[in-house]
Amino acid sequence: MKLKLSSLLIAGALFGAVAVPAQANNDAMLDLLKVLRDKGTISAQDYDLLANAAKADKESLEAIDTKAEKAADTGVKITTKGKIKIEDKNGDWSFQPIGRIMWDAIDTDEDNSGVNDFHGTQLRRARLGFQGTVYDWGYKFEGDFAKGGTSIKDAYIKYGTKFGDTNFDLKLGQSHIPFGLTTKISSKYMTFMDRPWFADSSISSARESGAVMFLAAKDYRWTLSTGLTNGSISGGETDKNGSTFAVRGSFVPFMADKNHLLQIGAGYLTRGGGDTFKFEQRLVSHKDATKWLSTKPTENDGANAFTIDAMGVYGAFHAMAEYNSYTLKQDTVSDIDIDAYAVEVGYFLTGESLKWKKGYTSGIAPNSSAGAWQIAARFESLEIDESASQDEADKWTIGLNYYPTQNIRLMLNYDKVTDLEIDGSSVSFEPSALKFRAQAYW
Repeated sequence: MKLKLSSLLIAGALFGAVAVPAQANNDAMLDLLKVLRDKGTISAQDYDLLANAAKADKESLEAIDTKAEKAADTGVKITTKGKIKIEDKNGDWSFQPIGRIMWDAIDTDEDNSGVNDFHGTQLRRARLGFQGTVYDWGYKFEGDFAKGGTSIKDAYIKYGTKFGDTNFDLKLGQSHIPFGLTTKISSKYMTFMDRPWFADSSISSARESGAVMFLAAKDYRWTLSTGLTNGSISGGETDKNGSTFAVRGSFVPFMADKNHLLQIGAGYLTRGGGDTFKFEQRLVSHKDATKWLSTKPTENDGANAFTIDAMGVYGAFHAMAEYNSYTLKQDTVSDIDIDAYAVEVGYFLTGESLKWKKGYTSGIAPNSSAGAWQIAARFESLEIDESASQDEADKWTIGLNYYPTQNIRLMLNYDKVTDLEIDGSSVSFEPSALKFRAQAYW
């Protein structure tokens, strides 16, 4: 009977140990064995045998817990807020799929200019890609499929490190030219549906293939970037289009915090001769039938350009301005001078601030689940001085933006040309457009 009772007690203790945590069940087992030994239910020899087994089990479980904790510390972190990013918890590597969709509805009024109005829709951008890092190295690839084919945007390898409090990056491949503010700001974060006339054009190119170096303070209160590039990623032949050398710098003379600051920037660009030069721009929408602002195709002996810009954020209010001057050098005829500027202001009715990030702008997160509302206005002007002819135009753009979430935005723009001169003569028409966009990005 004594043996049966001890067997039942030990069996019950072992069964109960399964239902409690490892640390607790081993301590409880040892306490129970002591009681059984003291009452004479089990012998001292049986107690020593069972106690040693319990202690060994405890050490084994503690070792397993330690290994599990270490495995968790070196595991994978997945971010899903506003993006999908997979990364090592130690920061050794990361991978992120990226993309954007922008669908536009456009209604233009050519104001009896002799060309047809446009009433319809357009898939303006449909991009897919990925980016990531491996230790000090990074990479990015993004293509645009909006026109049916594939247009490569960014495609580069990057090396990044720090020299004390200075950040250093070197990009090899196709990336943004370090010249201009509004050209560099991503279409995901632009205040308006379209950039100013001079931005992302032949007088302020967005991307070329080559090498771009970037230096910046730890807090990006100053930046300096320079690049030597040579045409597109598919056709960067020096003897055909010449090389482009560009440099841009910015500094922040005032910063109370990231929502109250002033930044000043400037850039210089020089380009070798080669490709036939042509500047042409639509007036009020990307679907205008005629590019009224244009130069005649011409061979060139290179070009020089400079830009000055400023950006200020003060709480819910922001202002941005940029001036661009481009001179195309020619041997047989007079140089072509193209001067342009744009000034914009914006205000968040719901209290958010324009997000300043690394010298440019980034996405905003609404303060509440009701979303964020922003109103904005921009005035721009462009003048082309080409031999005996001249084109000149002014335009107002008014915008209303609604951000239901961090990654979704609905935009409504109204563009109106107020003064227009073509080939040296004033014209009687002043085109306008009402435009709507639904966009998403990740």
